[in-house]
Amino acid sequence: KLGGRRTETAFMKMHNVVADVFDWLKTVHAMTVPTESELSALARRGSGSACRSVPPGFVSWYDQSAASIAPADHWDLVDVIAVVSAGEKSTGSTEGHALAHTSPLQAARVADTPRRMDACMTAILKRDFDLLARVIEQDALLMHSVMMTSSPPLIYLLPGSLEIIHHVRSWRASGMPVAFTIDAGANIHCICERPAANQLALSLQALPAVQNVLRSGVGRAAKIVERPAS
Repeated sequence: KLGGRRTETAFMKMHNVVADVFDWLKTVHAMTVPTESELSALARRGSGSACRSVPPGFVSWYDQSAASIAPADHWDLVDVIAVVSAGEKSTGSTEGHALAHTSPLQAARVADTPRRMDACMTAILKRDFDLLARVIEQDALLMHSVMMTSSPPLIYLLPGSLEIIHHVRSWRASGMPVAFTIDAGANIHCICERPAANQLALSLQALPAVQNVLRSGVGRAAKIVERPAS
């Protein structure tokens, strides 16, 4: 649960409003408040990103809800996000998902999902950064391979995106605990252990293609952080 998306933020706000309403109903009318799993399923109606942002820490998402597999303090990872493009995507993620079945690679990607999922969970639980790097990078490249071979093809990566990917692999080979992952866009999420975050951010900022560098730690449970004045 690293990084952020606008859909995630929007639907998490919706989720928090609903959760606040349920808290009020519990207090005033003694009604039962939904479980974390039920709230995650509610957020899933908005987006997968919102669904997995309800539970705290490291989260596994299956079907319609997500659950924690390790607390936030289990592993101090940081997502250092290299922003290559801050503009709107010409094709959104929802439209992109609808085209995935047209790629000849999608069936193989889906069939291999349980293996990648198990490897990722093992890497997190054992705090095995090398294994984590291999599986998240492969998963990201598989997703973009599907998008690039769909009909019509979706090519989100820019020259600067590829430059960052090559740098990340080089930095890791030199000893820095860093790996990349990518959502449906041009920006590169560079996952690292916290002691490497400052140097990684400086290295990314020095690249001409990087417009901005953002950071995000492992998320806590969703909660109301600000209430309107009564």
